[in-house]
Amino acid sequence: MSEDSKHAIVYGASGIIGWALVDQLLSLYPQAGTFSKVTAVTNRPIDLSDMYWPEADPQTPALQLVSGVDLRHGDGAALANSLKTKVDIESVTHVYYLVFTAVDDNLEEVATNRQMFRNVIDAHSLLSPRLEFVAFPGGTRASKLTNGYGIYAPGGIFTPPLQEDMVNNLPSDYAKTVVYTEYRKLLNAASEGQKWTWCEVCPDAIIGFTPNGSQFSLALHWAQYLSLYAYNHSIGPGVQNTKSALVEVSFPGNIASANSLFSPASSKTIARFMIYASMHPKKCGSGQLFNIADNEVPCKYGELWLRLAKWFGLVGKGPAETSQAQDNTFKAGELPQDTSMTPGEYVAKYRDAFAKNGCPNAVSRGVGAGNRQLDSVGYWLTFDRQMSLKKLKESGFEVDKDPAQGWLETFEMFRKAGLIL
Repeated sequence: MSEDSKHAIVYGASGIIGWALVDQLLSLYPQAGTFSKVTAVTNRPIDLSDMYWPEADPQTPALQLVSGVDLRHGDGAALANSLKTKVDIESVTHVYYLVFTAVDDNLEEVATNRQMFRNVIDAHSLLSPRLEFVAFPGGTRASKLTNGYGIYAPGGIFTPPLQEDMVNNLPSDYAKTVVYTEYRKLLNAASEGQKWTWCEVCPDAIIGFTPNGSQFSLALHWAQYLSLYAYNHSIGPGVQNTKSALVEVSFPGNIASANSLFSPASSKTIARFMIYASMHPKKCGSGQLFNIADNEVPCKYGELWLRLAKWFGLVGKGPAETSQAQDNTFKAGELPQDTSMTPGEYVAKYRDAFAKNGCPNAVSRGVGAGNRQLDSVGYWLTFDRQMSLKKLKESGFEVDKDPAQGWLETFEMFRKAGLIL
């Protein structure tokens, strides 16, 4: 590699943001020639042909897929020794870290994830003399659905719009369960006196595609539900609509949740800003935190629901009369007693239709352990939690994307990968 060439390594490349990062790098964002090489690192073995990334051509960066890298064991030196046999680690200039491991115990979860990130930073400190930038996403934690702003505590902690400096004021009992504060301490110490710098991005709801399914993907959860609902009402793809009346589908939650304000971010937008930030270290480095969303104007799940349902040929409507519980003391995974069949229960009951109609991946690669928490989203996120994007806009990064667009683009990819009908 030449002295000017850039080599990006993406840890957690098969996850929602990791997949999008590799996709955008191979799609020549921000422009052709920015990166000459991309290394995609995963723990579980994956087949490159199943990833739906852009096909190689003379302009795209060279792609290397490295699977079977378990960051939980050993230390940075051990990881460095392992990586240097598989990766041209000395040429790495940009590290994008998208790994998270869920553990039942909160404090053990923090310790486990802190050590994994330390192993990565230590390995590159040892063997990557050309390192320029490290970027990682804070925001939503996939397992307990807690957030750097505490929005997953019942009722939230701060008054919106949420601003970046609020993360320094989390209650101590909550802050100790959030690993991102540990990441910041780690990176501040490791980057001191070095040529490289770093930043953190903070999304709320992340909307994006991954070909292997996900434990916690609201987009996939709702897409499979709506796909089966449309199919069962004879309006799915390739099915003759035999019903004269339009088929309505209720928002899976209550009125307060349907009408609360929030700031969703497509994985494409998150990936693009992480790349943008890493290309502008003076403006975006020095350990800065940036909120990230598709649009500075917040939206409501209830309004989005109408457009998501329409994509499947359905008519979205408000919450069912039996789902009007307004109590905002619900927590992730909790549902009111009067809830009818949830999206998760509906998919479990009718999922055989996927395999019968040529979509076996929809059964084996759907949403996993997070079904119950995703079913409860519409009941406990009953308060406004929109983010301020003032700092993001001041960085020069443009955000004006229709929030629904990220969902619909994701649905297209799910259908392409056979994850929905």
